Amino acid sequence: MIAKGLTVHRQAISTATREGNELAHQLLGLEPSGYFENDKLTSLIEQTPVKAQHVALAVVLGACESVTSKQTWRYPSPTDNDYFTLLAAWGYSLSDVEQIVTVDKGHDAEGDAASPSAEPGAND
Repeated sequence: MIAKGLTVHRQAISTATREGNELAHQLLGLEPSGYFENDKLTSLIEQTPVKAQHVALAVVLGACESVTSKQTWRYPSPTDNDYFTLLAAWGYSLSDVEQIVTVDKGHDAEGDAASPSAEPGAND
């Protein structure tokens, strides 16, 4: 999911990163960094390098989540489709509205999002 997020869903990643990716910080239990301070995600990686993959996954998931809205079910993007499909593969019970997003409407939700081995950290 990390590699796919950074390549296929790069627009969501770019927007979230540019805006400080507040959700990635929250996923890792950190207060979001202020505009003029060093990013706390960087500090986390420097203090515990073994968590780099967790930080990268949080950045991708935070970015994907940040582009969802109440209107996502009406106009789901490939990013939305992959994100909700992955959450479902990890055992998250999608609501009826979230399930609408995963209905194949010509989007290619290939590979790691739909595969049974789509566990956190798998296929990074």
